[in-house]
Amino acid sequence: MKTKVINLIKTAFLVLVLAGCSHDFLELEPTDSISEDLVFDSYVTANAALIGAYDQLSSFNLEGLYNPIMADIMGEDVMINSVNNWNWFIPVYQMQVLPNYVYVDSPWWSGNKLIYDTNKIINNSIYIPDATPQQLDNLVGQARVLRAYVMLKLAQIYSPAYARDPEAPSILINTGSDDLYSGFERAKLYEVYSQIESDLLAATSQLEENDDKGFFDNRAAHAILARLYLDMGKWELARDHAKIASKDLVLMDLNDMFAGFNYRNSETIYTIAYTQEDNNTYLSLPSFYWPVNGYSSMRANNDFVSKFSVADSRKSFFLKLDEIDPDRYLIVKFAHNNAVGNAERICIRASEMILIEAECEAELENYSEAQNALYEIQRRSNPGISKSTATGQVLIDQVLLERRKELFGEGFRWLDIKRRQLSFIRTGDHWVTYSFTAQDPDYFRLTFPIPQSEIDANDALDNLDQNPGY
Repeated sequence: MKTKVINLIKTAFLVLVLAGCSHDFLELEPTDSISEDLVFDSYVTANAALIGAYDQLSSFNLEGLYNPIMADIMGEDVMINSVNNWNWFIPVYQMQVLPNYVYVDSPWWSGNKLIYDTNKIINNSIYIPDATPQQLDNLVGQARVLRAYVMLKLAQIYSPAYARDPEAPSILINTGSDDLYSGFERAKLYEVYSQIESDLLAATSQLEENDDKGFFDNRAAHAILARLYLDMGKWELARDHAKIASKDLVLMDLNDMFAGFNYRNSETIYTIAYTQEDNNTYLSLPSFYWPVNGYSSMRANNDFVSKFSVADSRKSFFLKLDEIDPDRYLIVKFAHNNAVGNAERICIRASEMILIEAECEAELENYSEAQNALYEIQRRSNPGISKSTATGQVLIDQVLLERRKELFGEGFRWLDIKRRQLSFIRTGDHWVTYSFTAQDPDYFRLTFPIPQSEIDANDALDNLDQNPGY
């Protein structure tokens, strides 16, 4: 039966190429196998500690699964199926999380542990006796980007939007202490963003471009700066860094699009590799999206699917197959490579950067430049489309809609709604619906609570430090 279903999917989905490249960059021993006293005795062991930090980032409770899945099901375009969902992510989709839930707890603690480990690398690299200046720059630069990447994601999840209140309480800032668990108050959001900015700007001067996109490099640092400044509404800076990040990269063509979301390709800036040797075999993005061979519980909202024109090739990412689910659209954008657990999650790519450029140019009233950037993305999947002639808010709305179409399933929608302070409206075949604006009390649901475990363990916090609504 599964063979028949897979053949149906392949037929309906044009020619979906499952065979791809599997790149496992986690070849060195992680920090767990090295005594902390010995980590900085040599460049080899210090670099192994860095590999261990990357391994933490790719874990299922951070960027390997939790963060990207939650960022889409906390929106209106993608959902967890109402049946056969194995009870994964249900309270997140229902937007009914509580401070003691694992989906709140795990990203917080895993993220802060990774930050703590990158602190060690950044602060102790000067003691490595055999490292060249270039090796030290590369090591520390990557650690800075790792720390900034995680801090930005935690701030986006556990803080209100920067556009709403840059003075709001955010996450903890710990860049040097040996104490991971207590003694830190919640920093203000602008302070967190300032720390992230400082790390990334330093990294851009330390890092060169790396051919292996399983590691952060100079291009990736600029890309994350573009995300940061986009959050802050600093349109010129976001645009400029987005341009640097995407410069000279070749966007996926149609063939690449239908084969390129499970392994790195020409427009990849940073990617996470899943392999069968990792613990992400079933706890990986393709396991939840691909309609067979895994949890296979992700679905697309019918109102979202209707926003794609018949001429838009990306509409082929959605299927209705009675053999699997007669009621809701399957999503076949993400697949395994040859076997369950082999795939890559492309975390940053050039198309996102061009859409950042388009949004910023529209905000800056550089309408021709915004239209050109938007058209560069649109014409790839719909060669017959006409370039937009819109201006003002209409053009901004077109760019935001294109972000939804191009980046769905890649972990952006929840954070886009929040950063733009958009109304949250779920319609169509969602089995949990909401409708509220940024001025309504329910908007608190778009910000996670601070884990109760942090409040209990941290002597600088009490229940009054909890986010509103919880």
